[in-house]
Amino acid sequence: MVILTRRGLLFGAGAASAAAATFALAGCSLGQPSPRIRMACGEQGGTYVQFGELLREALRRDGTTGLDVVTTGGSVENLAMLQARDAELAIVLADAAATDAQNKVAIGRVYQNYLQCFVRSDGPVSAIGDLAGRRVSVGAPQSGAALTARRLLGTLGLLEGAGASVISELYLDEAVSALEAGTVDAIFWSGGLPLPAVQDLNTAVELVDLTDALPALELEHPGVYTLTAVPASTYGSAEAVPAIGVSNYLLARPDLPDQVARALVDVLIRDAAQLVPEGSLGVQYLTASNLIDTLPIALHPAAQRRYRELYG
Repeated sequence: MVILTRRGLLFGAGAASAAAATFALAGCSLGQPSPRIRMACGEQGGTYVQFGELLREALRRDGTTGLDVVTTGGSVENLAMLQARDAELAIVLADAAATDAQNKVAIGRVYQNYLQCFVRSDGPVSAIGDLAGRRVSVGAPQSGAALTARRLLGTLGLLEGAGASVISELYLDEAVSALEAGTVDAIFWSGGLPLPAVQDLNTAVELVDLTDALPALELEHPGVYTLTAVPASTYGSAEAVPAIGVSNYLLARPDLPDQVARALVDVLIRDAAQLVPEGSLGVQYLTASNLIDTLPIALHPAAQRRYRELYG
């Protein structure tokens, strides 16, 4: 299993891996049958890495291209890696992608993220208004969760002033440990369902309904956020919990070779069932009609042609 890290790509052995990936892509035009590419994903244990690993295995079976899964802080860092040519593919939240639609193209919309806010069942927070003045981790640095959570808290007036939340940016393992220890009152996470790191806690936790903030979010960022729900029993709740959904895009550099873009489309459609993490309860967009819905990011031209070839 090949899992690189952002730090590894920048230093030491990772530099060799980056050079090898670049050489492999260049060598594709010289007749090499299997170019190798890098995909910027997210934190270990999260949905992004799980999806990256499943996509890597599907591409391996297909025999078209090799894929290196790179762990990162999340969407914002993934975008930066695309721009810096440290990755050829990246999984990115739609709201993060929409901040700048230039210098990137989409392979497809792949699944829905759920903005989740976890609190201890015996803690001081039970509703969205209770976040005022509380210690809140919004997500990892440079993550899509941190971007979305800050936007949400901003609509509630909780980023500044006397009632502002006390904000920190913790990586997933740190955030879960801090919630269990009681050193933070709430942690935000954006991903699929369920989040194993929370399910495995010895401390009882529950989700906060964040949807009171949805109208203001939709007004400020139209077409990005949707009303959805976390199914009952996902985290022990007897009823479904209303939630805010955000789409995920599989993005690429515009110079991604056409044959790789075509192969990705084929795998996303043909192996859709195998690309859903085991036990996942969330909404998947791995159908042709949903995959092409990536506005405002344009589809890679070769990916667009392949969708048309397959479905007209």
